[in-house]
Amino acid sequence: MIAGVTYGVAKKTLGEQAYEAIREEILSLRLHPGQTVYESDFTRMLNMSRTPVREAVRALAMERLIEVLPQRGMKVALISERQVEETRFVRESLELSVIRRVADDVAQDASVRARLEREMARSLQDQREAAEAGDALQFMHADDAFHQIFLQHFDNETLTAIVAQMRGHLNRVRMLSLFEPERMKRLVGEHERVAEAVLSGNADRSAEAMHRHLAKLMEDLPGIKARHPAFFGP
Repeated sequence: MIAGVTYGVAKKTLGEQAYEAIREEILSLRLHPGQTVYESDFTRMLNMSRTPVREAVRALAMERLIEVLPQRGMKVALISERQVEETRFVRESLELSVIRRVADDVAQDASVRARLEREMARSLQDQREAAEAGDALQFMHADDAFHQIFLQHFDNETLTAIVAQMRGHLNRVRMLSLFEPERMKRLVGEHERVAEAVLSGNADRSAEAMHRHLAKLMEDLPGIKARHPAFFGP
């Protein structure tokens, strides 16, 4: 069993559980980019048969997080700078539209503002605690939860699913950046500015704060790549 992963989630097939568990290992960098892995590794780690593991591998290969090597097992895909930029662009386009509508709702409804203020305050505290502890994985989950606050405001399952998949190729770069404690503290500050902008009810200000926050990863990418060249491919 993989540490930190919960199995037996209601209404999820074994294939879906295997997919989520292996994906978490990849995105958290417990499985390194370029690392060779075998089907037997996953069946043993997950205590599952080959069938759900194969379903998971097919899905991860389609997502381009695993590369299947004929007759030679498989390997965790290297991080593609092009894919990172493409998925960042799609994610930003969606999240900027979302944040504008959230800010408009805040401006029109005091109860929405109060609820979001409570939710963002809790999320920001979770981020501060993870940053203080130097826990990169916990911080990434808290970071994701912060963005989920806005996405879930509209109860749009399609939107939430698309953005979650978009994060797949971004999260590995994010994890590499979070190995630097000062980066976590800086991200908390960026999120605080997003929260302040949203609570002001100003859609333009909110979109600008979110844009600056999401664009920062690409600004940091050359330095991250220089420090971890073996993890990157074409």
